[in-house]
Amino acid sequence: MIRRFIIVITAVTAGLFLFSCAKKEPAQSPDIDILANKISESFSDFSINIDEENAKKLFDENNDTDFSKIEKFSVKQSEYGEAGIFKLYSNANANVNYVKEMAAKRILKLQAEAGGTDNNLQDKAVANDAEVRSYGNYVYYVSHSEKDRIFKIIEDELKGV
Repeated sequence: MIRRFIIVITAVTAGLFLFSCAKKEPAQSPDIDILANKISESFSDFSINIDEENAKKLFDENNDTDFSKIEKFSVKQSEYGEAGIFKLYSNANANVNYVKEMAAKRILKLQAEAGGTDNNLQDKAVANDAEVRSYGNYVYYVSHSEKDRIFKIIEDELKGV
């Protein structure tokens, strides 16, 4: 009886370990533009689509950002926030971490811009709550009062829900 119990516990532990080590991979590879349009459809305030040239300026003040890791990206802005989605050529940790740091720097800029006066307390709270996430070879960030709902749209699409 004890032997059977030990075998079951060992098997369950091994299964949980293997499951936790598995890499998260998108169930599908959605087109960035379609994904960005889904956000715009759900949140009409995201009406500003930043073209690639101007989006690069948002992330590359000093012309030292390496965009070669990024296959395609989209940045949507509104009066109330910003969302960016990046599809990388590879989900190698170095690539994902590089783009996550790039997005984190953008969030710091948004926080600095929102922190000016007392009139911007709500903007500052939204910017301070901004977050960067990744899933497989996608990196995305959201600075918006409906951040969790926007993340859900992105992640549902990546998971194929």
